[in-house]
Amino acid sequence: MKTRRGFLLTLFVAAGVLPLTGDRSDGYSYFMLEGINVVWTTGESIRYLSPTTFPEGSDTDQLILASMGLWNMVPACDFAYFYWRLDQDYPIDNYDGYNDTAAVPSEQLDPGVLGVTYLVNQGAEWFDADVVFSDNPSGVGYSFDPYPTCDVVANPTPVNGFSFHLIALHELGHALGLGHDPAGNEPAGTPWFAATMNPRYPGGGPFGQYNIIELHSDDRAGARFLYPHSGPSEPPLIDLALSGYTSSGVIGKVTPVWLDPPAVYPGEEVITRSVIENLGTTNELYVEQGFYLSNDELIETSDQLLGFLAWDIAAGDALEFDVATELPADLAAGTYTFGSILDDTDLVPEEYEDNNAIAYCQPLTILQYAPAVIPFDQQIIPCGSTFVGPTPEVTHPLNMTPINWTLDDPEPGMTINAATGVVRWTNPVPSTFLYAIRVRATNGAGAEAQTLFLGVEPSSPQINSIADHAASPCFGTYTGPTPVLTSPACMSPIINWSLDVAPPAMTIDHGTGVVRWLEPVAAPTPHTITVRATNAVGNGTVTWNLTVTPIDFTGDGELGWEDVFHFWLCLTGPTTAPESSCACADTNQDGRVDLRDVAAFQRAFAP
Repeated sequence: MKTRRGFLLTLFVAAGVLPLTGDRSDGYSYFMLEGINVVWTTGESIRYLSPTTFPEGSDTDQLILASMGLWNMVPACDFAYFYWRLDQDYPIDNYDGYNDTAAVPSEQLDPGVLGVTYLVNQGAEWFDADVVFSDNPSGVGYSFDPYPTCDVVANPTPVNGFSFHLIALHELGHALGLGHDPAGNEPAGTPWFAATMNPRYPGGGPFGQYNIIELHSDDRAGARFLYPHSGPSEPPLIDLALSGYTSSGVIGKVTPVWLDPPAVYPGEEVITRSVIENLGTTNELYVEQGFYLSNDELIETSDQLLGFLAWDIAAGDALEFDVATELPADLAAGTYTFGSILDDTDLVPEEYEDNNAIAYCQPLTILQYAPAVIPFDQQIIPCGSTFVGPTPEVTHPLNMTPINWTLDDPEPGMTINAATGVVRWTNPVPSTFLYAIRVRATNGAGAEAQTLFLGVEPSSPQINSIADHAASPCFGTYTGPTPVLTSPACMSPIINWSLDVAPPAMTIDHGTGVVRWLEPVAAPTPHTITVRATNAVGNGTVTWNLTVTPIDFTGDGELGWEDVFHFWLCLTGPTTAPESSCACADTNQDGRVDLRDVAAFQRAFAP
């Protein structure tokens, strides 16, 4: 009796007389004859390798041997593949008792068929199991990468090819007596699980982010069911794994684990499919599964942890589920790798650790928000001081950067740092009303402006220093200098100018601050003059000294030889009145400048 099982691109219904059954609708299937399982009675099978298809040491040779080895490694299963290298290719005869393995021209197979296993039984025993592969499936060819990537597995092209390793592993499952799981003709919506024996390429797909090809838990269970171990107990195997592939809407065809939506904003939720399997023979309790976001293509515990789940996983069990993960409130915009690590706390002593992490093939794009600038606090500064504004903040600083900061219609002399958004104004001008400064933030997603209100208050008067002065009684009225404010724009208007300290009879112009002294009085020490300016904010003063020296003809505050010469010109006879310019020389005020005045002048001139 004969049947065939194929690994297909499209749904393929196998023809044959052996009924297909199983212990559960979504579990492994196998062949039976009159209620008896059809198996290799010795628990072993010798495969005869075509020297043309599998030259010793070639990629095809290594991958077919690796595929046989994976079936041999199923824990608690007493089945073993052996192989024999043929010296030449023989015509394949499905009834000769030789389990031939070879490639055949693709036109000899039905369209879309990648590989076929021809099974011949004698009663409840397999007699012949020939495996043939299309030599150029669908004109695409094969990939001989032992760790096929998402592109190879999910999207075979003339560049990528079909994964020969996955196809060989599937066909060898048929060769030991397993059928398709599911059969492939179930109605839509029938529950099923990712397994090596799924009827459509790529079977169950690889495990983990390193794309390791292993037998899925359901296939292991099927092999153990047909060839249960009996005899001395084997050491328990502890091995947990994350699958990179999940069931899809098409019966028997897996697709890479997915995330939805593929592009989100920070703080939003992403739904991800996750598939975990216990490939070992022990129950594992409270196993933590962490979900991570990575800036590169590898998922590691050093990446950003988004959250975790805890599982009890029975031996041989598998779970397929969706997870809703809320992303952090703020993330830099860009492309990330989403992933998961089973037993990320490394508490389970597993036989193999390289199949615990999965990096999703589909990248997760974090979209960028347009800038949302947090409102500014009102700023008040005194006029005369440089204004340096606050550093603006946005609601999502990681996500919204880089930002270009600009000013809308700035005041003269006002600038902004394009990178930091700090406003600077060297000479603020006071104003009755607040300045409304429009600060605009722009990034790749949009722009927003916020108003920074700035009050510039007048400052208390500060007066430039005034040099000391000298005056002479000879010249009459002393008029002081006009006081000058250090920053008139900030300190005006002055409400009042006043005298704090001054000689008697000195007056001040309350509008200009100019002092007047009609008759300066000579004194042995300088007179101190202090002028005060008052505005709405406060007041300030300036002080200078005024030296008034008698007989100071030159008005420089000192007696020198020029003064002596002038005095000599004013000397008159005893009956002659002095000139009007010589009034100062009449020291005794007797109406004449004579020898009596000379004596007084000498006393004043003496050092």
